[in-house]
Amino acid sequence: MILEHIDITGFRGINQLSLPLTETNLLIGENAWGKSSLLDALTLILAPAAEPYQFTEKDFHFPPGELDARLRQLQLVFRFRAQEDDDLAVLQPFWQREEHGRFIRFSTRARRNERGVKTTWRFIDQHGDVLPMEGTEAALAHLRAYYPVLRLRDARFGRRGRHSEPDGERRASTLSELTQEVEKLTRDLVIRPQTLSDELLRQGLHTMQQLLEHYFLVQQPGSSAARMAPERRDGSQGWRSLDKLNHLIAGTESRSRQVILLRMFSLLIQAHGNEALPAGAHPLLLVEDPETRLHPIMLSVAWNLLDLMPLQKVTTTNSGELLSQVPLENICRLVREPTRVAAWRIGPEGLSAEESRRIGFHIRVNRPSALFARCWLLVEGETEVWIINELARQRGYHFAAEGVKVIEFAQSGLKPLLKFARRMGIAWHVLTDGDEAGNKYAAGARSQLQAHEQEGDHLTQFPAPDIEHFLYKQGFRDVYHEVAHLPLNVPMNARRIISKAIQHSSKPELAIAVAMAAAERGPEAIPPLLDQLFARVMWLARGRAD
Repeated sequence: MILEHIDITGFRGINQLSLPLTETNLLIGENAWGKSSLLDALTLILAPAAEPYQFTEKDFHFPPGELDARLRQLQLVFRFRAQEDDDLAVLQPFWQREEHGRFIRFSTRARRNERGVKTTWRFIDQHGDVLPMEGTEAALAHLRAYYPVLRLRDARFGRRGRHSEPDGERRASTLSELTQEVEKLTRDLVIRPQTLSDELLRQGLHTMQQLLEHYFLVQQPGSSAARMAPERRDGSQGWRSLDKLNHLIAGTESRSRQVILLRMFSLLIQAHGNEALPAGAHPLLLVEDPETRLHPIMLSVAWNLLDLMPLQKVTTTNSGELLSQVPLENICRLVREPTRVAAWRIGPEGLSAEESRRIGFHIRVNRPSALFARCWLLVEGETEVWIINELARQRGYHFAAEGVKVIEFAQSGLKPLLKFARRMGIAWHVLTDGDEAGNKYAAGARSQLQAHEQEGDHLTQFPAPDIEHFLYKQGFRDVYHEVAHLPLNVPMNARRIISKAIQHSSKPELAIAVAMAAAERGPEAIPPLLDQLFARVMWLARGRAD
């Protein structure tokens, strides 16, 4: 089974959240979107514990600063989608059927009053109605045992209390099994055509173990952190070896290697004092901010390793480097709104293959940080990127701090960017030229407006063929004459003067010259149209702020 959806109502820092999940999920969002509450919900409810979690008063949501307004009830609903081999008798009474297959939903609710907090666990149907109680306890125990959540996070953030180490005999037995699995993987790799040297293989496997047991802590309720001596940590050679190992494991006929890798991971968990996973378990792996201790190169190697594991994964990150390595469909933006936390992702039918390719290259590969922005200011070319950013700064608008990203769209096309921004909950504003091509872009922007949206909030068009003609007419003609080596009173039209200026430099260099001239003259020299543009974009961005 795979966890395909979670609904949270009134739990800790989340008032309302409806989150769809796929096999691999990268969650991004600004501070205070509710990350800890979401990860805690998954960890506490689906921990491989003997008894189900019992809520306390502190688990109930309250509006910021209004402790007395704490809610009196909360609910979490988990929906699991069946896969081909999911046909266990213990779950049989609770399967629901629909057009796309079978699913199971279970709900945990809590109510609080003067006498305390009461927690209930029930399976429900697609309408939310409670299913018969018989067999519920055994089915829930099976879910926690065979589909548990395992939470990886920076080992420094584990609790520093007394370590609950396993007894020596158990640890020795587990490490012996781990050694056997390493040897099995070694034999499997050695007999392949792409052989590795013994030393490279040793380094790669040791770094793999180091990564999983030190850089990432397998954290379950009640677990605590262990430290590793600096002299035990591999250097860059070990990471290079692990990278080569990743590529081999990911090669053809790799399923058996992935199973061995998963077994090694399970044994490492067991070696650190956690309960062993039963045979056939399909844990969900929570990876919390993997970039916190890893250089971008090491992060890439680590992610490739985690990606090889045949597990469902939910990862939180603030790393553009990591976003650049995953398909757009795996990225989910979480945005806190007044009454809910909104989850934005493309979905299975969001973009065509061509649109996905264009966005993947233009944004995910070349500008992954744009995925963190609140608002995109879309401009035609490099010239506008230079001049808009600089003039906004001179006017006192700090785009980076406000979550505004200026992006040129000529290479990727405007429509895919607007469609993607809409699906991902990113506000947008388009700035176009006044020529024929600009008119087409403007028409494309208008076609993406929704019924409640005003054109002026999302579209600005120069009253001139392009930005050079606009700035020429807005008080910067002397800059163009100077660059073109022409006197101010030359009997020549603006188009020819601008053309000569471009011949003597380039469009971006002209933009820089105009920006320098504006800086000398002061903010009043900035054209009113651009002033209005900056204010409108800031308004859009702040509407997406926490």
